[in-house]
Amino acid sequence: MNDSRMRATLVTVRSPNRRAITILLDNRIELGREADGIIVVDARVSRRHVALEPGPDDTVVVIDLGSANGTTLDGVAVEKPTRAHAGSVVQIGDTLVEIGPPRTIARIGLVTEMKRDTDGTRSTIDAVADDLDAADLKPEVLGVSVDEPGTLTVAFSDIEASTQLAVALGDTAWFEVLRHHHELVAAHVHAHRGRIVKHQGDGYMLCFRSARSALLSAIGLERDLSRAERVDDRELRVRIGVHTGEVVVDDDGDLFGKHVVVAARIGAIAQGGEILVSSLVREIAEPRGDISFVDPRAVQLRGIVDVETVWSVDWRQYVPSG
Repeated sequence: MNDSRMRATLVTVRSPNRRAITILLDNRIELGREADGIIVVDARVSRRHVALEPGPDDTVVVIDLGSANGTTLDGVAVEKPTRAHAGSVVQIGDTLVEIGPPRTIARIGLVTEMKRDTDGTRSTIDAVADDLDAADLKPEVLGVSVDEPGTLTVAFSDIEASTQLAVALGDTAWFEVLRHHHELVAAHVHAHRGRIVKHQGDGYMLCFRSARSALLSAIGLERDLSRAERVDDRELRVRIGVHTGEVVVDDDGDLFGKHVVVAARIGAIAQGGEILVSSLVREIAEPRGDISFVDPRAVQLRGIVDVETVWSVDWRQYVPSG
């Protein structure tokens, strides 16, 4: 386990008639109706409205991005990068952004390795995707009265053989594994400006603005897991499925549609320690030449008519640039 620690500030975003979102601000993040960060559903908020980034002495630097309606900090207009302290309130449109206290967190948490459950039990990826199975999904995207975020890359992950491991460890030890695992997942997702859409136990649904960001987040997660200590003399392994496509999002920020289902199905057939991606993700990410894709195979995904060719990411051979 890596013992390195870091400071991060709690930030809560409260939009009208929407559920509040609280994050740990450990990297710069943008907010707006179409921001590459937190999407704010507020008609008075610009597409890219404001940026928040960690500042010195546990402050948060607030930067207006040329918004139409402006940004205020504790009622004062923000005209240049301005430091906010715990207890301050940033207002963009009708949305309030509350600056909370700083916390010390693990920079990277425990590791998790995934093994496929072989006892016939449902995986946590299946559990997270339960709502997606409720409808007879067709190729078109489903949804009414929703906001359209456009094309996103969606990833599903879970710990292989988690049920058996939880039973073997007992509730208290398993809770600690999940806590450390959440810190690890959150660190890599936030580092690549993604979002944890929801999670249940060890199963996660994630989204990113680019396929490359999703892959680098997944690669970083697998690399850290491969270096982590064993739990109950077992190697923890995580399986990850990734797909890109048009999705719809509801008022609570949840994602729906065929492409979300495809990502969930790909994650469900991945092996422990494997990042498995659709052909589209490979086509988008491969031209850079630094991420290798191997072992292509044609699969029939449950509930999807078309046969999909999936590729495994050779994450062990990835060499970070710089």
